[in-house]
Amino acid sequence: MRNNRTPVITITGAEDNRDRFVASFHSEFLDATYAVVFSQTITGAVALHRFVQMISDQYGKQVELRIVNDLFPKPNKAVEDILKSIIEPDPALT
Repeated sequence: MRNNRTPVITITGAEDNRDRFVASFHSEFLDATYAVVFSQTITGAVALHRFVQMISDQYGKQVELRIVNDLFPKPNKAVEDILKSIIEPDPALT
């Protein structure tokens, strides 16, 4: 289902675990929320990337990420790289 709105994925901390995070997207049309829970690891970064790609492919446009301030207290290169690739797409690929 395509519309003119930019899909927004919100990333928050998991309530039960400080080392896990929740990326979620709410579809108003379906009145459903899709989510992925991931950790601050390379495999977690891959899971986040696949989730963002799935939403992007469904809506045919780049998504907007909203990340809660100070959510990632200790920087993780894998998660930073994935977030940068999602936010700043490689011009060679476009």
